[in-house]
Amino acid sequence: MKSKFTVSGMSCAACSARVEKSVGKLLCVKEVSVNLLTGSMVVEYKDGADDDAVINAVVSAGYGAVKVGKNQEKSGIDVKKVEKDDDKRMKVR
Repeated sequence: MKSKFTVSGMSCAACSARVEKSVGKLLCVKEVSVNLLTGSMVVEYKDGADDDAVINAVVSAGYGAVKVGKNQEKSGIDVKKVEKDDDKRMKVR
């Protein structure tokens, strides 16, 4: 079974690699693929899907995650605030 997520707060390849590594450590995850440009992630599960564990892993890594088709309130992070903070960081660089 596969699930697709929107990931917020990533601004570079190291960010997407960190998300991929954090989610890939979960026992329920068979494969994970993060796309920095689209801000998306596809997770393939071994047996049972555990979307909440995936979201928690992303949040623990310092980013936001929302399952595609679900309410953004489940992300654990204020997505709009993260995007605003990203914009500020990009202007500083």
